[in-house]
Amino acid sequence: MDFVFIKSSKKGYEEYGSVRARVRHEGKIYKISLRIMIKESEWKKYRSLQYTPNMMMRSMGISYCDFASMMMQIKHQFEGSFDPQTAKSIVHQIVYATISHTAVMLSMHQNENYLVDYLAQYIIDHETGARTKQRHSKLVSEGYLKILRALLSTLKRYEEQTQERIRLDDVTMQFQRKFIKFMRDNGFKPNTINTRMGSIRTVMQVAYQENKTQCTDFQNPQFVPCKEEVDEIILRPEQIDAMQNLDLSTKEAVEGHLKKHQVKRKTGQPYTEVSNTLLRYLNYSRDVFIVGCLTGQRYSDYRRINSKMIVVLNGQEFIRLVQQKTQKVVFIPLDNRVKAILDKYEGRLPYIKLHTIIHHLRLLGEMLGWQQLAVFDSSSETNKPSLRFCDMISTHTARRSFATNAYAAGVGLASIIAVTGHSSERTCRSYLKLDARDKALMAAENFKGFLETGLSSLQLSEPLSDSRRPSSALPASPSGSPS
Repeated sequence: MDFVFIKSSKKGYEEYGSVRARVRHEGKIYKISLRIMIKESEWKKYRSLQYTPNMMMRSMGISYCDFASMMMQIKHQFEGSFDPQTAKSIVHQIVYATISHTAVMLSMHQNENYLVDYLAQYIIDHETGARTKQRHSKLVSEGYLKILRALLSTLKRYEEQTQERIRLDDVTMQFQRKFIKFMRDNGFKPNTINTRMGSIRTVMQVAYQENKTQCTDFQNPQFVPCKEEVDEIILRPEQIDAMQNLDLSTKEAVEGHLKKHQVKRKTGQPYTEVSNTLLRYLNYSRDVFIVGCLTGQRYSDYRRINSKMIVVLNGQEFIRLVQQKTQKVVFIPLDNRVKAILDKYEGRLPYIKLHTIIHHLRLLGEMLGWQQLAVFDSSSETNKPSLRFCDMISTHTARRSFATNAYAAGVGLASIIAVTGHSSERTCRSYLKLDARDKALMAAENFKGFLETGLSSLQLSEPLSDSRRPSSALPASPSGSPS
């Protein structure tokens, strides 16, 4: 392996560049960024050994000796063993061990007074453990880090387009309006904009507490725009069964489903033939998704389920799972269908990238004939375009389906939460997508005993007198009138 220097093309920073580790592994070349920026002149000195050990690298604030030691550690680590999945984490650990969290990183001319620079350091601190969740000692989730990295990327694009750098003190309502307009003009959806602005508010709150800024516009209730209500679907038990029983055994069977429901490619052309790759990934996506529907976990968790997680409690089999997002330990009753799928893949589910499984799940929905427009029980007027049911299927549909189907079957919320790991009953209820039919059937079941016995004891041939009338369940207001 070796290290390469990538010169910056950003206007005003041409003398700087980034350093990456380049590793050849199993015929492939991997480049792992060290997330450090140094001057090109300093890199040349390091490569030509034209420095004294104690000489400082001013762009990083460390000595050449420390820098050389850091590079040797990375080289030794990767030449001993290399795993593409953990390489980035290993590099960042070594870099952080060499450079304290107060060191200047990730920027060519780092200044904590700038929003982008402060945010970049904020991310690094969370990645390395220098920062943890507020009021907690736990590390933030990888999902939260992805949100922050996305915000950082958006802010950099904004600064490139506007040709200005945003200071922490510049994060005013005027900036809020400009940044939101930028995101709208670039096709960002309302809820994505809400997430971006919410993340800025969080970061600004921390910066304010650390006396990095005196600007308080982020506290304005209008700083973060409201979320848009999102229509979400669930799959009923019979739909889950239909997907599981869909014949995907041969290319001819799949071609038959595609032809029957006139499924077309993204280009608008019909499928003329099915490749072995498509056949394989349709099976993978269907099986992994079914596991999600029967366990109620997030995609980051249900795709990791394997036979080694199966434990026996009081003679019953459970899946013991440590949730990736929250680190909660949950015990999931093992469904025989889940066990059969695990056996099919010798105890470990196949790995599928998120965008790949979503694409194939929606294709499966088309093959099942779920091409009708999704209809929701909503009284609110909306200008949102209607989507086909199949186009609304995602990996998270599995988690909502599990919670809704379990609740409709009479499982209590406490038991559902014990399996799903939701933080509160309120959060769990937001997952319940019961339509009027579901609610009516549940009400009928709940009222069954009352309707059979509760009214039979009352003599309804005559109006009830005040003395025989049941007391109100609501207390009277102090004035004597109902509140």
